[in-house]
Amino acid sequence: MPPSNIVTKDQSVILKLIEDKKEISQKEIIEITKFEQVKVAKTILELAEEGYVDSIEKTMRDVVLTDEGKGYVKKGLPEKQVFSILKKEKDRILLEDFKEKSGIDPQLINIAMGWLRRKNWVEFSKEGKKTYIKVKELTKDIDKEVIQLTSNGEIVSKFGQPKIEDSIKNLRKRGIVEVIETRIRIAKLTHEGEKLLKKGLQVQQKLETTLTPKMIISRSWRKKEFKSYDPTEDVPVTYFGRKHPVIEVINELREIFLEMGFKEIRGPIIESEFWNFDALFQPQDHPARELADTFKIAKPSKAKLPSKEIVDNIAKTHENGWKTKSTGWGYKWQMSEAEKICLRTHTTATTCRHLAKVYKEWTPPEKVFSIDRVYRNEAIDFTHLAEFMQFEGIIVEKDVTLRHLMGNLKVFYGKIGFKKIRLIPSFYPYTEPSMSTLIYVDKFKSWIEMGGSGIFRPEVTLPFGVKEKVLAWGQGLDRLVMLKLDLDDIREVYSTNINQLRNTPVIF
Repeated sequence: MPPSNIVTKDQSVILKLIEDKKEISQKEIIEITKFEQVKVAKTILELAEEGYVDSIEKTMRDVVLTDEGKGYVKKGLPEKQVFSILKKEKDRILLEDFKEKSGIDPQLINIAMGWLRRKNWVEFSKEGKKTYIKVKELTKDIDKEVIQLTSNGEIVSKFGQPKIEDSIKNLRKRGIVEVIETRIRIAKLTHEGEKLLKKGLQVQQKLETTLTPKMIISRSWRKKEFKSYDPTEDVPVTYFGRKHPVIEVINELREIFLEMGFKEIRGPIIESEFWNFDALFQPQDHPARELADTFKIAKPSKAKLPSKEIVDNIAKTHENGWKTKSTGWGYKWQMSEAEKICLRTHTTATTCRHLAKVYKEWTPPEKVFSIDRVYRNEAIDFTHLAEFMQFEGIIVEKDVTLRHLMGNLKVFYGKIGFKKIRLIPSFYPYTEPSMSTLIYVDKFKSWIEMGGSGIFRPEVTLPFGVKEKVLAWGQGLDRLVMLKLDLDDIREVYSTNINQLRNTPVIF
Protein backbone atom coordinates (compact mmCIF):
# COMPACT_ATOMS: atom_id res chain seq x y z
CA MET A 1 0.00 0.00 0.00
CA PRO A 2 1.28 3.48 -0.83
CA PRO A 3 1.79 5.83 2.13
CA SER A 4 -1.25 7.87 3.22
CA ASN A 5 0.69 11.13 3.44
CA ILE A 6 1.10 11.56 -0.33
CA VAL A 7 -0.27 14.86 -1.61
CA THR A 8 0.13 16.88 -4.79
CA LYS A 9 2.53 19.80 -5.01
CA ASP A 10 -0.36 22.31 -5.00
CA GLN A 11 -1.92 20.64 -1.95
CA SER A 12 1.43 20.73 -0.15
CA VAL A 13 1.88 24.47 -0.77
CA ILE A 14 -1.61 25.33 0.47
CA LEU A 15 -1.47 23.01 3.50
CA LYS A 16 1.80 24.60 4.69
CA LEU A 17 0.39 28.08 4.14
CA ILE A 18 -2.70 27.26 6.23
CA GLU A 19 -0.43 25.80 8.92
CA ASP A 20 1.58 29.06 9.08
CA LYS A 21 -1.47 31.34 9.15
CA LYS A 22 -3.75 29.14 11.34
CA GLU A 23 -6.63 30.25 9.12
CA ILE A 24 -6.52 32.06 5.78
CA SER A 25 -8.95 33.26 3.13
CA GLN A 26 -8.89 32.02 -0.43
CA LYS A 27 -8.17 35.58 -1.54
CA GLU A 28 -5.00 35.68 0.61
CA ILE A 29 -3.90 32.26 -0.73
CA ILE A 30 -4.26 33.57 -4.31
CA GLU A 31 -2.26 36.73 -3.46
CA ILE A 32 0.59 34.75 -1.79
CA THR A 33 0.82 31.74 -4.14
CA LYS A 34 -0.10 33.56 -7.38
CA PHE A 35 -2.25 30.52 -8.20
CA GLU A 36 -5.38 31.01 -10.30
CA GLN A 37 -8.62 31.27 -8.34
CA VAL A 38 -10.00 28.07 -9.92
CA LYS A 39 -6.90 26.10 -8.87
CA VAL A 40 -7.08 27.35 -5.27
CA ALA A 41 -10.81 26.57 -4.96
CA LYS A 42 -10.32 23.09 -6.50
CA THR A 43 -7.36 22.24 -4.25
CA ILE A 44 -9.13 23.36 -1.06
CA LEU A 45 -12.18 21.32 -2.08
CA GLU A 46 -9.96 18.24 -2.56
CA LEU A 47 -8.33 18.76 0.87
CA ALA A 48 -11.75 19.27 2.48
CA GLU A 49 -13.02 16.02 0.90
CA GLU A 50 -9.98 14.20 2.36
CA GLY A 51 -10.83 15.64 5.79
CA TYR A 52 -7.61 17.68 6.11
CA VAL A 53 -9.13 21.17 5.83
CA ASP A 54 -12.32 22.90 6.90
CA SER A 55 -13.62 25.39 4.36
CA ILE A 56 -15.83 27.89 6.21
CA GLU A 57 -17.81 30.80 4.81
CA LYS A 58 -17.56 33.95 6.96
CA THR A 59 -19.01 37.43 6.81
CA MET A 60 -16.29 40.09 7.06
CA ARG A 61 -17.34 43.56 8.16
CA ASP A 62 -15.64 46.87 7.55
CA VAL A 63 -16.56 50.49 8.21
CA VAL A 64 -15.66 53.33 5.85
CA LEU A 65 -16.34 57.06 5.91
CA THR A 66 -18.78 58.59 3.49
CA ASP A 67 -17.86 61.82 1.67
CA GLU A 68 -19.71 63.72 4.40
CA GLY A 69 -17.85 61.77 7.09
CA LYS A 70 -14.46 62.53 5.52
CA GLY A 71 -15.28 66.23 5.84
CA TYR A 72 -15.81 65.83 9.58
CA VAL A 73 -12.37 64.26 10.23
CA LYS A 74 -10.67 67.68 10.41
CA LYS A 75 -13.62 70.00 11.05
CA GLY A 76 -15.34 67.81 13.65
CA LEU A 77 -18.95 66.67 13.81
CA PRO A 78 -21.70 69.34 13.50
CA GLU A 79 -22.34 69.27 17.28
CA LYS A 80 -18.62 69.81 17.99
CA GLN A 81 -18.43 72.72 15.52
CA VAL A 82 -21.50 74.37 17.06
CA PHE A 83 -20.25 73.72 20.63
CA SER A 84 -16.89 75.39 19.85
CA ILE A 85 -18.63 78.65 18.93
CA LEU A 86 -21.35 78.42 21.58
CA LYS A 87 -18.81 78.08 24.45
CA LYS A 88 -17.70 81.67 23.73
CA GLU A 89 -21.06 82.85 25.08
CA LYS A 90 -20.84 83.56 28.81
CA ASP A 91 -24.55 83.22 29.44
CA ARG A 92 -27.51 81.62 27.78
CA ILE A 93 -28.52 82.90 24.36
CA LEU A 94 -31.72 82.84 22.35
CA LEU A 95 -31.46 80.07 19.77
CA GLU A 96 -32.64 82.31 16.93
CA ASP A 97 -30.08 85.00 17.88
CA PHE A 98 -27.31 82.38 17.96
CA LYS A 99 -28.22 81.20 14.47
CA GLU A 100 -27.92 84.76 13.16
CA LYS A 101 -24.64 85.74 14.81
CA SER A 102 -22.77 82.37 14.71
CA GLY A 103 -21.97 82.51 10.99
CA ILE A 104 -22.70 78.74 10.71
CA ASP A 105 -25.09 77.27 8.17
CA PRO A 106 -28.53 77.17 9.91
CA GLN A 107 -29.07 73.66 8.56
CA LEU A 108 -25.86 72.49 10.27
CA ILE A 109 -27.08 74.05 13.53
CA ASN A 110 -30.41 72.22 13.20
CA ILE A 111 -28.55 68.92 12.74
CA ALA A 112 -26.27 69.66 15.68
CA MET A 113 -28.99 70.63 18.21
CA GLY A 114 -30.46 67.14 18.54
CA TRP A 115 -27.04 65.63 19.16
CA LEU A 116 -26.02 68.41 21.56
CA ARG A 117 -29.09 67.54 23.60
CA ARG A 118 -28.38 63.77 23.44
CA LYS A 119 -24.76 64.22 24.45
CA ASN A 120 -25.79 66.65 27.22
CA TRP A 121 -23.34 69.31 26.05
CA VAL A 122 -25.94 72.08 25.98
CA GLU A 123 -28.74 73.09 28.32
CA PHE A 124 -32.05 74.01 26.70
CA SER A 125 -34.73 76.16 28.34
CA LYS A 126 -38.02 77.58 27.09
CA GLU A 127 -39.88 80.76 27.91
CA GLY A 128 -43.15 80.79 26.07
CA LYS A 129 -42.30 80.17 22.46
CA LYS A 130 -38.66 81.21 22.85
CA THR A 131 -35.87 78.63 23.17
CA TYR A 132 -32.62 79.49 25.01
CA ILE A 133 -29.39 77.50 24.91
CA LYS A 134 -26.44 77.48 27.28
CA VAL A 135 -23.17 75.61 26.97
CA LYS A 136 -22.35 72.84 29.51
CA GLU A 137 -19.34 70.55 29.91
CA LEU A 138 -17.78 68.81 26.87
CA THR A 139 -17.64 65.12 27.73
CA LYS A 140 -15.72 62.34 25.97
CA ASP A 141 -17.08 61.92 22.44
CA ILE A 142 -17.09 58.28 21.34
CA ASP A 143 -18.35 59.33 17.87
CA LYS A 144 -15.23 61.42 17.30
CA GLU A 145 -13.08 58.44 18.32
CA VAL A 146 -14.90 56.11 15.89
CA ILE A 147 -14.49 58.58 13.03
CA GLN A 148 -10.77 58.87 13.74
CA LEU A 149 -10.32 55.07 14.02
CA THR A 150 -12.20 54.62 10.76
CA SER A 151 -10.08 57.26 9.05
CA ASN A 152 -6.88 55.51 10.24
CA GLY A 153 -8.13 52.04 9.21
CA GLU A 154 -8.04 50.80 12.82
CA ILE A 155 -11.78 50.40 13.51
CA VAL A 156 -11.89 46.63 12.82
CA SER A 157 -9.81 45.91 15.94
CA LYS A 158 -12.46 47.62 18.09
CA PHE A 159 -15.45 45.60 16.81
CA GLY A 160 -17.49 44.00 19.56
CA GLN A 161 -17.10 46.79 22.12
CA PRO A 162 -20.66 47.91 23.03
CA LYS A 163 -19.97 51.67 22.96
CA ILE A 164 -18.11 51.42 19.63
CA GLU A 165 -20.93 49.33 18.11
CA ASP A 166 -23.59 51.83 19.28
CA SER A 167 -21.59 54.71 17.82
CA ILE A 168 -21.18 52.91 14.46
CA LYS A 169 -24.94 52.30 14.39
CA ASN A 170 -25.70 56.00 15.03
CA LEU A 171 -23.10 57.28 12.58
CA ARG A 172 -24.45 54.92 9.93
CA LYS A 173 -27.98 56.29 10.42
CA ARG A 174 -26.56 59.82 10.08
CA GLY A 175 -24.92 58.90 6.77
CA ILE A 176 -21.43 59.57 8.14
CA VAL A 177 -20.13 55.99 7.81
CA GLU A 178 -21.01 52.97 5.71
CA VAL A 179 -20.83 49.39 6.91
CA ILE A 180 -19.59 47.02 4.21
CA GLU A 181 -20.18 43.28 4.59
CA THR A 182 -18.48 40.75 2.33
CA ARG A 183 -18.72 36.97 2.31
CA ILE A 184 -15.36 35.21 2.20
CA ARG A 185 -14.27 31.57 2.44
CA ILE A 186 -11.75 30.73 5.18
CA ALA A 187 -9.58 27.59 5.21
CA LYS A 188 -8.26 26.09 8.45
CA LEU A 189 -6.65 22.76 9.38
CA THR A 190 -8.69 19.94 10.89
CA HIS A 191 -7.26 17.54 13.49
CA GLU A 192 -6.54 15.10 10.63
CA GLY A 193 -4.74 17.85 8.73
CA GLU A 194 -2.53 18.64 11.73
CA LYS A 195 -1.65 14.93 12.09
CA LEU A 196 -0.79 14.75 8.38
CA LEU A 197 1.61 17.70 8.61
CA LYS A 198 3.30 16.30 11.75
CA LYS A 199 3.80 12.99 9.95
CA GLY A 200 5.46 14.84 7.08
CA LEU A 201 4.20 15.32 3.54
CA GLN A 202 5.36 13.23 0.60
CA VAL A 203 4.78 15.28 -2.51
CA GLN A 204 3.62 13.67 -5.69
CA GLN A 205 3.39 15.92 -8.71
CA LYS A 206 -0.03 14.62 -9.61
CA LEU A 207 -2.65 12.31 -8.09
CA GLU A 208 -3.74 9.86 -10.77
CA THR A 209 -7.38 9.92 -11.82
CA THR A 210 -7.34 7.23 -14.53
CA LEU A 211 -6.12 3.63 -14.40
CA THR A 212 -4.63 3.05 -17.87
CA PRO A 213 -3.84 -0.28 -19.62
CA LYS A 214 -0.15 0.68 -19.55
CA MET A 215 -0.23 1.03 -15.72
CA ILE A 216 -1.84 -2.42 -15.41
CA ILE A 217 0.68 -4.17 -17.75
CA SER A 218 3.73 -2.54 -16.14
CA ARG A 219 2.23 -2.78 -12.65
CA SER A 220 3.28 0.83 -12.10
CA TRP A 221 -0.12 1.49 -10.54
CA ARG A 222 1.23 -0.11 -7.33
CA LYS A 223 3.56 2.84 -6.80
CA LYS A 224 1.06 5.58 -7.68
CA GLU A 225 -1.47 7.39 -5.51
CA PHE A 226 -4.92 7.68 -7.01
CA LYS A 227 -7.41 10.38 -6.31
CA SER A 228 -10.18 8.86 -4.21
CA TYR A 229 -13.81 9.11 -5.19
CA ASP A 230 -17.13 7.86 -3.87
CA PRO A 231 -19.50 6.56 -6.58
CA THR A 232 -22.46 6.99 -4.22
CA GLU A 233 -21.91 10.75 -3.81
CA ASP A 234 -24.22 13.15 -5.63
CA VAL A 235 -22.51 15.11 -8.37
CA PRO A 236 -22.69 18.93 -8.15
CA VAL A 237 -25.88 20.40 -9.58
CA THR A 238 -25.34 21.83 -13.06
CA TYR A 239 -27.67 24.66 -14.09
CA PHE A 240 -28.01 24.67 -17.84
CA GLY A 241 -29.33 27.44 -20.03
CA ARG A 242 -33.07 27.20 -20.58
CA LYS A 243 -36.10 29.16 -21.71
CA HIS A 244 -38.40 30.77 -19.15
CA PRO A 245 -41.01 28.18 -18.03
CA VAL A 246 -43.82 30.37 -19.42
CA ILE A 247 -42.17 30.32 -22.86
CA GLU A 248 -41.89 26.52 -22.58
CA VAL A 249 -45.65 26.27 -21.93
CA ILE A 250 -46.38 28.62 -24.85
CA ASN A 251 -44.18 26.52 -27.14
CA GLU A 252 -46.02 23.38 -26.03
CA LEU A 253 -49.39 24.98 -26.88
CA ARG A 254 -48.01 26.18 -30.21
CA GLU A 255 -46.87 22.62 -31.05
CA ILE A 256 -50.32 21.25 -30.19
CA PHE A 257 -52.11 23.80 -32.39
CA LEU A 258 -49.75 23.05 -35.28
CA GLU A 259 -50.26 19.29 -34.84
CA MET A 260 -54.02 19.88 -35.11
CA GLY A 261 -53.63 21.70 -38.44
CA PHE A 262 -53.84 25.32 -37.28
CA LYS A 263 -51.57 28.17 -38.37
CA GLU A 264 -50.55 31.10 -36.18
CA ILE A 265 -51.64 34.73 -36.58
CA ARG A 266 -50.43 37.85 -34.74
CA GLY A 267 -51.87 41.33 -34.32
CA PRO A 268 -51.03 44.73 -32.78
CA ILE A 269 -51.11 45.31 -29.02
CA ILE A 270 -52.30 48.90 -29.47
CA GLU A 271 -55.69 48.54 -31.12
CA SER A 272 -58.61 50.66 -32.30
CA GLU A 273 -61.90 50.29 -30.46
CA PHE A 274 -63.36 49.39 -33.86
CA TRP A 275 -61.48 46.06 -33.97
CA ASN A 276 -61.49 45.56 -30.19
CA PHE A 277 -65.23 46.18 -29.63
CA ASP A 278 -67.32 47.29 -32.66
CA ALA A 279 -66.29 44.37 -34.89
CA LEU A 280 -67.42 42.02 -32.12
CA PHE A 281 -70.87 43.59 -31.96
CA GLN A 282 -70.25 45.24 -28.61
CA PRO A 283 -72.29 48.47 -28.37
CA GLN A 284 -70.45 51.75 -28.01
CA ASP A 285 -71.99 52.40 -24.58
CA HIS A 286 -70.96 48.97 -23.24
CA PRO A 287 -69.44 49.13 -19.69
CA ALA A 288 -66.34 47.17 -20.86
CA ARG A 289 -65.26 50.28 -22.80
CA GLU A 290 -65.01 52.40 -19.65
CA LEU A 291 -61.64 53.47 -18.17
CA ALA A 292 -62.33 51.17 -15.23
CA ASP A 293 -61.94 48.15 -17.52
CA THR A 294 -59.84 49.31 -20.49
CA PHE A 295 -56.52 51.16 -20.81
CA LYS A 296 -57.07 54.10 -23.17
CA ILE A 297 -54.34 55.58 -25.40
CA ALA A 298 -54.22 59.41 -25.52
CA LYS A 299 -51.78 59.87 -28.41
CA PRO A 300 -52.36 59.37 -31.25
CA SER A 301 -55.94 60.48 -30.69
CA LYS A 302 -57.54 58.27 -33.35
CA ALA A 303 -56.86 55.16 -35.43
CA LYS A 304 -57.12 54.45 -39.12
CA LEU A 305 -60.14 52.23 -39.82
CA PRO A 306 -60.46 49.55 -42.57
CA SER A 307 -62.30 49.96 -45.87
CA LYS A 308 -65.49 52.04 -46.04
CA GLU A 309 -67.49 48.91 -46.97
CA ILE A 310 -66.52 47.03 -43.78
CA VAL A 311 -67.07 50.11 -41.59
CA ASP A 312 -70.53 50.74 -43.13
CA ASN A 313 -71.53 47.09 -42.72
CA ILE A 314 -70.62 47.10 -39.03
CA ALA A 315 -72.25 50.50 -38.44
CA LYS A 316 -75.55 49.26 -39.96
CA THR A 317 -75.33 46.01 -37.98
CA HIS A 318 -75.08 48.03 -34.75
CA GLU A 319 -77.90 50.39 -35.73
CA ASN A 320 -80.52 48.03 -37.21
CA GLY A 321 -79.00 44.58 -37.70
CA TRP A 322 -78.29 45.06 -41.46
CA LYS A 323 -78.57 41.67 -43.29
CA THR A 324 -77.97 39.53 -40.19
CA LYS A 325 -81.69 39.09 -39.30
CA SER A 326 -80.93 40.91 -36.04
CA THR A 327 -82.53 44.12 -34.80
CA GLY A 328 -79.12 45.55 -33.87
CA TRP A 329 -78.69 47.81 -30.84
CA GLY A 330 -81.01 50.60 -32.04
CA TYR A 331 -78.68 53.58 -31.60
CA LYS A 332 -76.74 55.94 -33.89
CA TRP A 333 -73.27 54.43 -34.38
CA GLN A 334 -70.46 57.00 -34.03
CA MET A 335 -67.27 56.88 -36.13
CA SER A 336 -65.47 58.98 -33.49
CA GLU A 337 -65.99 56.26 -30.85
CA ALA A 338 -64.69 53.51 -33.15
CA GLU A 339 -61.54 55.54 -33.94
CA LYS A 340 -60.49 55.71 -30.28
CA ILE A 341 -57.36 53.75 -29.34
CA CYS A 342 -56.79 51.35 -26.45
CA LEU A 343 -54.57 48.48 -25.34
CA ARG A 344 -56.35 45.42 -26.70
CA THR A 345 -58.41 43.59 -24.08
CA HIS A 346 -58.47 40.26 -25.97
CA THR A 347 -56.76 38.59 -28.92
CA THR A 348 -60.16 38.26 -30.63
CA ALA A 349 -59.39 41.66 -32.17
CA THR A 350 -56.61 39.87 -34.10
CA THR A 351 -59.10 37.15 -35.13
CA CYS A 352 -61.49 39.82 -36.48
CA ARG A 353 -58.69 41.37 -38.52
CA HIS A 354 -58.04 37.94 -40.04
CA LEU A 355 -61.74 37.34 -40.81
CA ALA A 356 -61.83 40.71 -42.65
CA LYS A 357 -59.27 39.32 -45.16
CA VAL A 358 -61.50 36.42 -46.30
CA TYR A 359 -61.47 35.77 -50.07
CA LYS A 360 -58.63 38.29 -50.39
CA GLU A 361 -55.74 36.62 -48.55
CA TRP A 362 -57.36 33.26 -47.70
CA THR A 363 -60.36 31.11 -48.58
CA PRO A 364 -62.33 28.77 -46.26
CA PRO A 365 -61.82 26.24 -44.80
CA GLU A 366 -59.43 27.98 -42.39
CA LYS A 367 -57.98 27.11 -38.98
CA VAL A 368 -55.88 29.73 -37.14
CA PHE A 369 -54.76 30.40 -33.56
CA SER A 370 -53.22 33.24 -31.60
CA ILE A 371 -51.16 33.31 -28.37
CA ASP A 372 -50.43 36.84 -27.21
CA ARG A 373 -50.59 39.53 -24.51
CA VAL A 374 -53.74 41.44 -23.59
CA TYR A 375 -54.43 44.22 -21.07
CA ARG A 376 -57.29 45.02 -18.71
CA ASN A 377 -57.51 47.60 -15.97
CA GLU A 378 -57.60 45.03 -13.14
CA ALA A 379 -56.66 45.43 -9.48
CA ILE A 380 -53.56 43.22 -9.10
CA ASP A 381 -53.78 40.36 -6.59
CA PHE A 382 -52.86 36.66 -6.41
CA THR A 383 -55.41 35.75 -9.13
CA HIS A 384 -55.43 38.89 -11.31
CA LEU A 385 -52.88 40.86 -13.36
CA ALA A 386 -53.36 43.96 -15.50
CA GLU A 387 -51.26 42.35 -18.24
CA PHE A 388 -51.77 38.69 -19.08
CA MET A 389 -51.63 36.12 -21.89
CA GLN A 390 -54.53 34.72 -23.86
CA PHE A 391 -54.75 31.97 -26.47
CA GLU A 392 -57.59 31.34 -28.88
CA GLY A 393 -58.43 29.50 -32.06
CA ILE A 394 -61.06 29.60 -34.79
CA ILE A 395 -62.26 27.12 -37.42
CA VAL A 396 -64.00 28.56 -40.50
CA GLU A 397 -65.92 25.95 -42.48
CA LYS A 398 -69.38 25.56 -44.01
CA ASP A 399 -70.65 22.36 -42.40
CA VAL A 400 -69.10 22.45 -38.93
CA THR A 401 -71.29 22.20 -35.83
CA LEU A 402 -71.04 22.62 -32.09
CA ARG A 403 -70.03 18.95 -31.92
CA HIS A 404 -66.91 19.70 -33.96
CA LEU A 405 -66.01 22.49 -31.51
CA MET A 406 -66.50 20.17 -28.52
CA GLY A 407 -64.31 17.53 -30.14
CA ASN A 408 -61.49 20.00 -30.88
CA LEU A 409 -61.52 21.34 -27.33
CA LYS A 410 -61.40 17.87 -25.78
CA VAL A 411 -58.52 16.84 -28.07
CA PHE A 412 -56.66 20.09 -27.36
CA TYR A 413 -56.88 19.85 -23.56
CA GLY A 414 -56.19 16.11 -23.68
CA LYS A 415 -52.90 16.81 -25.46
CA ILE A 416 -51.98 19.34 -22.75
CA GLY A 417 -52.52 16.64 -20.11
CA PHE A 418 -56.04 17.24 -18.80
CA LYS A 419 -58.19 14.17 -19.34
CA LYS A 420 -61.38 15.19 -17.50
CA ILE A 421 -63.08 17.96 -19.50
CA ARG A 422 -66.61 19.34 -19.22
CA LEU A 423 -68.34 21.74 -21.62
CA ILE A 424 -71.41 23.45 -20.17
CA PRO A 425 -73.89 25.95 -21.69
CA SER A 426 -72.97 29.57 -21.03
CA PHE A 427 -73.38 33.11 -22.38
CA TYR A 428 -70.82 35.20 -24.24
CA PRO A 429 -71.69 38.43 -26.14
CA TYR A 430 -70.46 37.45 -29.60
CA THR A 431 -71.05 33.68 -29.77
CA GLU A 432 -74.34 31.75 -29.93
CA PRO A 433 -74.58 29.00 -28.83
CA SER A 434 -71.83 29.41 -26.20
CA MET A 435 -70.01 27.07 -23.82
CA SER A 436 -67.67 27.31 -20.85
CA THR A 437 -64.70 24.92 -20.67
CA LEU A 438 -64.03 23.26 -17.32
CA ILE A 439 -61.14 20.93 -16.52
CA TYR A 440 -60.76 18.74 -13.44
CA VAL A 441 -57.64 19.44 -11.38
CA ASP A 442 -56.64 16.59 -9.08
CA LYS A 443 -54.59 18.91 -6.82
CA PHE A 444 -57.70 20.92 -5.89
CA LYS A 445 -60.16 18.03 -6.36
CA SER A 446 -62.44 20.41 -8.21
CA TRP A 447 -63.42 21.72 -11.64
CA ILE A 448 -61.69 24.91 -12.86
CA GLU A 449 -63.16 27.17 -15.55
CA MET A 450 -60.64 27.92 -18.32
CA GLY A 451 -62.59 30.17 -20.69
CA GLY A 452 -65.34 30.48 -23.25
CA SER A 453 -66.18 29.09 -26.65
CA GLY A 454 -68.99 28.99 -29.17
CA ILE A 455 -70.05 29.80 -32.74
CA PHE A 456 -69.62 33.43 -33.81
CA ARG A 457 -72.91 35.25 -34.28
CA PRO A 458 -73.82 36.42 -37.80
CA GLU A 459 -73.47 40.02 -36.53
CA VAL A 460 -69.72 39.31 -36.21
CA THR A 461 -69.05 37.31 -39.38
CA LEU A 462 -71.43 38.63 -42.09
CA PRO A 463 -70.09 42.25 -42.11
CA PHE A 464 -66.75 40.76 -43.26
CA GLY A 465 -68.40 38.64 -45.96
CA VAL A 466 -67.89 35.35 -44.06
CA LYS A 467 -70.92 33.16 -44.74
CA GLU A 468 -69.39 29.98 -43.30
CA LYS A 469 -69.72 28.92 -39.66
CA VAL A 470 -66.91 30.13 -37.38
CA LEU A 471 -66.14 27.98 -34.36
CA ALA A 472 -64.19 30.00 -31.76
CA TRP A 473 -62.68 29.67 -28.32
CA GLY A 474 -60.56 31.93 -26.13
CA GLN A 475 -58.86 30.98 -22.89
CA GLY A 476 -56.60 32.61 -20.29
CA LEU A 477 -53.05 31.29 -20.62
CA ASP A 478 -51.83 32.43 -17.18
CA ARG A 479 -54.28 30.17 -15.34
CA LEU A 480 -53.16 27.26 -17.50
CA VAL A 481 -49.49 28.07 -16.75
CA MET A 482 -50.25 28.14 -13.01
CA LEU A 483 -51.72 24.62 -13.25
CA LYS A 484 -48.89 23.31 -15.45
CA LEU A 485 -46.16 24.72 -13.16
CA ASP A 486 -48.02 23.98 -9.89
CA LEU A 487 -48.10 27.63 -8.74
CA ASP A 488 -50.49 29.15 -6.19
CA ASP A 489 -50.10 32.86 -7.02
CA ILE A 490 -50.57 34.23 -10.55
CA ARG A 491 -47.82 36.80 -9.91
CA GLU A 492 -45.33 33.90 -9.74
CA VAL A 493 -46.04 33.16 -13.43
CA TYR A 494 -43.63 35.90 -14.47
CA SER A 495 -41.20 35.36 -11.59
CA THR A 496 -37.57 36.47 -11.88
CA ASN A 497 -36.56 34.40 -8.82
CA ILE A 498 -33.53 32.54 -10.20
CA ASN A 499 -33.86 29.58 -7.78
CA GLN A 500 -37.51 29.11 -8.66
CA LEU A 501 -36.76 29.28 -12.39
CA ARG A 502 -33.87 26.81 -12.08
CA ASN A 503 -35.93 24.28 -10.13
CA THR A 504 -39.06 24.41 -12.27
CA PRO A 505 -39.31 21.13 -14.24
CA VAL A 506 -38.66 21.52 -17.97
CA ILE A 507 -41.76 21.09 -20.14
CA PHE A 508 -39.88 19.52 -23.04
